[in-house]
Amino acid sequence: MESHGLCHLFPTVLAMRVTLRDIARHANVSIATVSRVLNDYPYVREETRTKVLEAIEILGYVPSSVLQGGNSSNQVLLLVREDVSARHPNGSLVVEMERLILAGAHTALAQHGLIPRTHYTRLDPSELDALLSDANAQGVIIIGGIVRPEFLKALQARGIPVVIAGAHARPLYVDHVMPDFNQAMEQAITHLVAKGRRHIGLVNGPPTTATSREKLRGFRLGLCLSDLPYRPDQVAEGSFSYDSGYRGTVQLLEQRSDLDAIIYGDDTMAVGGLRALCDKGYRVPGDIAIIGYYDYEIARYTVPPLTSVNFDKHLLGEIAARRLHMLVAEGDHEPWSILLPTSLAIRESS
Repeated sequence: MESHGLCHLFPTVLAMRVTLRDIARHANVSIATVSRVLNDYPYVREETRTKVLEAIEILGYVPSSVLQGGNSSNQVLLLVREDVSARHPNGSLVVEMERLILAGAHTALAQHGLIPRTHYTRLDPSELDALLSDANAQGVIIIGGIVRPEFLKALQARGIPVVIAGAHARPLYVDHVMPDFNQAMEQAITHLVAKGRRHIGLVNGPPTTATSREKLRGFRLGLCLSDLPYRPDQVAEGSFSYDSGYRGTVQLLEQRSDLDAIIYGDDTMAVGGLRALCDKGYRVPGDIAIIGYYDYEIARYTVPPLTSVNFDKHLLGEIAARRLHMLVAEGDHEPWSILLPTSLAIRESS
């Protein structure tokens, strides 16, 4: 009877020793893919999901806290503003950015044995208790450029490690990973100047976002480094949408009739700007060269193809997750500001 009892317990002991790496090896996929399946992440092919679930069943890895959404001591919250698509008519492109950053975070978290839980939220302090109790989270990664200070202060008051992926929260001291917007603007302006452009405008995003404020700061610095003057009428502001890019371009042309180049706050604004320039009878790049931001997939399919600032969005997510792991594992309390290098994907629009 004792031997039978031991045999009955043995599979459970084995199951406790099975790791994500074991499952990944058995299913011939990456550890990050196993993590995505465990968390019901949407960007997994059905065939791959089936292989992983079969491996989990064969190996006996059945942690109910993960598969059924219960508490776990190694979970991390990935928070995205729930209204992000509603705020942007070009929601599919916003999702493109989020998807790559989230995928990078999933990869790094899985390597450190941390389980990601993605939530779309208003980032309101009133939601915080429910979010934290739902996952017993060890840390939080916030993705995006608009983060309410009250939400961050509430996280800090609870001693929860937090990293912002894609923006900063100044004047609050919070760990963050973001593109080097000063470098990006310098690269864009240097390229335009090399092409003989001297009158450069900016159609920027809303000043409520940290990223837009950084782009404006980088724009002014880039002009200075190229020994070009700056005047406020060189800038128009809007939202990250096609229509806003169109209207911002029309406004900018009314403010400055001498423009020979325009930089846009993101590629969707640049697409709207392309249409506005065409409607107004300008040739691109003959009369006005244009440059976008973030190098979305659409940049390769505009007419002409769009020059755009690029950075590794997947890597940004990975670095944010690695930094969070350091905060969780080592209790580091000195906030880091991590800048990701940028490059210029040069195409026919400039």
